[in-house]
Amino acid sequence: MSEATQTLEQTLNKTDLGHIIYEKRKIFFGLLLVILIGATGYLLWKQNQKTVALENSQEVFLFQTEVWSKVKEDKKTVQELLTGFSSLKETVKTSPSMVPLLLEMGKFLYEKGLYSEADQLLSEVEGKIKHPVAASFLTMQRVVILEKLNKLDGAISLLEPLAQKAQSLNPGLMPAKISLDLARLYMAKGEKGKAQTQLDYIMTTYPNDEYAKLAKLYLQNLQSLRP
Repeated sequence: MSEATQTLEQTLNKTDLGHIIYEKRKIFFGLLLVILIGATGYLLWKQNQKTVALENSQEVFLFQTEVWSKVKEDKKTVQELLTGFSSLKETVKTSPSMVPLLLEMGKFLYEKGLYSEADQLLSEVEGKIKHPVAASFLTMQRVVILEKLNKLDGAISLLEPLAQKAQSLNPGLMPAKISLDLARLYMAKGEKGKAQTQLDYIMTTYPNDEYAKLAKLYLQNLQSLRP
């Protein structure tokens, strides 16, 4: 046994805790090593996340300047916009910095009456955006587009799970508006019972909300349609 080891043993043995640490030194130092490795790994992971986020933001900026801005200036076609967006990496398409552009592009295509193109664009990120509020705005925009395309089943299939999340988990997702849109789509399909369920929910849960007033009007219209 070396002199340094003897000194360590003598020092640790002066206390019960020190004695235990010395006796279990292999386990103790092993755990310490694991903690150090874990902490180092976490720091490297966080640094990598920052690097990836920065790279994604740069790619978004490049797409904005080289493609999207030129489409708005009529220097590039809508097809070039769709092709350019589709060629981006998945992490770039779904990055937080891309969300405002997606909403802007969807609105642009919608206002031009290019509903199929708008749906093609938004469908590439549907269900892949991690932030719940951002994802909900994109979904609601796509629902409007699907309605214009008369794809009511598709619109309803997107709104139903969103309504459940908004009602039970996240009031920030505008549950009253989502339920009103869902009720309107049910009415368009002739599903009066489902529509009334959504309208009753709005009027009961948000009686002072502006959407409650609209829900009341829809409900009166719905009742007038009943035989």
